[in-house]
Amino acid sequence: MAGTIEEYKRVFREATVADQMKLFKLHLGIYLVVNVIWIALNMMGSIRIDPSLAVYYSPFGWGVLVVVHYWFYVRGAESLCKLREDMVESKIK
Repeated sequence: MAGTIEEYKRVFREATVADQMKLFKLHLGIYLVVNVIWIALNMMGSIRIDPSLAVYYSPFGWGVLVVVHYWFYVRGAESLCKLREDMVESKIK
């Protein structure tokens, strides 16, 4: 059951995109759980941070990184695969 190299590349890209989406969902889930707890503890007064707006620095900063994760590694997963394929093919030739 031999397939063509193009078919292999297509299936590999689909698998890579699916893996990156799973990792992104894990990252997003951890982000939501940690930041809900973080903000809840701050609102209850268990943790005191001054100035009070600093409570939102961590969720905002991490949220930017979650967006970057999505943008480059989920949305751009197929193009990253193509870049790797081109690098490998150039070394073979």
